[in-house]
Amino acid sequence: MIPGVTNDDLRLAFPWSARFLSILRGVVPDPFTGSHIMVGSDYSGEHRRSDYRVYSFLLADADHSPNYPELRRQLRSELLPNGRRMSYKNLNDRIRQRALIPFLNITDSFTGLCCAIVVHKSLERMSTSPSSLSLWQKLNGLEARWNLPAFEAMARIAHFYCLLLSVVSRPQQHVTWITDQDEIVANDDRLTDVMNFVSKMSGLYVGHPLGEFAMNSTQVDTGDRAFEDFVAVPDLIAGAFADIVTVWSQQPHWSDGGDLTLDIEAIPAKANEISTWFCKKSSNLKRCTVLIDHFDEHRFVVQNLDLTK
Repeated sequence: MIPGVTNDDLRLAFPWSARFLSILRGVVPDPFTGSHIMVGSDYSGEHRRSDYRVYSFLLADADHSPNYPELRRQLRSELLPNGRRMSYKNLNDRIRQRALIPFLNITDSFTGLCCAIVVHKSLERMSTSPSSLSLWQKLNGLEARWNLPAFEAMARIAHFYCLLLSVVSRPQQHVTWITDQDEIVANDDRLTDVMNFVSKMSGLYVGHPLGEFAMNSTQVDTGDRAFEDFVAVPDLIAGAFADIVTVWSQQPHWSDGGDLTLDIEAIPAKANEISTWFCKKSSNLKRCTVLIDHFDEHRFVVQNLDLTK
């Protein structure tokens, strides 16, 4: 924690964060024990027909996930010829469709956490205020140009990342964060701004010193698709959840706090397959879905979304 900043300060500034952390700690009671944490992230829901944005993160204890690299290479050799990319929007050919579940199943070899965060679009400011952009510019300087919506998007994603890291990390662990080629890392200047923002924000929640921190987008992939395959997992999850919550939000009982019952026929088959995998119990790879939504005109709710019902 940053000296002088108390938990009460955080609750006042970010009233959703305490409940968010409580949910995470219920899913991952103990931090990762390896020396290196890999983080992948992707985001979905920008299309107009969805009332929600989805932020998806995969955090892996690299030292305790030794089987994944060989499983990935074997799967690519057998099921994904010619370097095909796996992504939600490209699940439109038989080869990718056939590879989908095996691709997700090898992810179970990770010791780690998959977290999907579903946020109603009307919650425009969760991690910034109207003055945050100008204040951050005065205090720290910014390398890139940001408008208010883009700055909130960056700050929110960085905020989620820091909260997740505070739960899974131990002192001196190295962290590598690979994100989709999103607008928050659209160029080198924005990447620099994100890294600087994370270094400050992590001090609010991570109560211990970390090791080396590296961040980049999937653009740095060396050609063997290793980084792209890692980030493809949160890409698939984010895409599936974006379709699922779009269907849910159109049901009459959604805003009344009723059961979030799935209408399977209204959900794309690929989203149903991915959500079925996501709902599996796993001793290694924990799953967590957090919904941040309206409760009434003046309040919102943060809850663990149980998809097993």
